[in-house]
Amino acid sequence: MKIIPLAFLSISIAFSAFASESSSIGYKTVELALNALKNKEGTNLSIQGGWTIIEDKEESNLVLWSFTPDSHPAHPAAIKRKVVEKNQKIYIQMSALCQAKKEDCDKLMQEFEQLNQNIMKGSR
Repeated sequence: MKIIPLAFLSISIAFSAFASESSSIGYKTVELALNALKNKEGTNLSIQGGWTIIEDKEESNLVLWSFTPDSHPAHPAAIKRKVVEKNQKIYIQMSALCQAKKEDCDKLMQEFEQLNQNIMKGSR
C-alpha cells in the first residue's frame, strides 16, 4: 500500500461480497481479525464508547484497530490505521473490512476520514 501524507489518506475498503482470502486488512473476516488480535502478544485492548480498540505494532509503527460495536449500522467492520513517520511528517495508512451494507460502510469510512483530518490538524 502506498504511503501518502495524512492530508491525502490512503484508503482501502473491502466489502464482504468482494472480500478475498486475505482482505485489505490481512484477515478474511472481521471476526477472524478481532480474535487474532485479542490473542496476539503485545497488543493493548480497550473498549471506548462500545468500540473495541486494539493497539498493535507493525515494524516500529503504531497500528490502531477499531471494531464497530454490535449496535453500529456498519457492524461488523474493522478499521486498521497504521501511523507512519517519514521525513518528519506523519502519515496514516488506513484500510478497512466492512461486512455490512455498502451505504453504511461508506458512511463509516467518511467518519474515519474526518477523524483522521482532525488528527492531522492537531499534529501541526
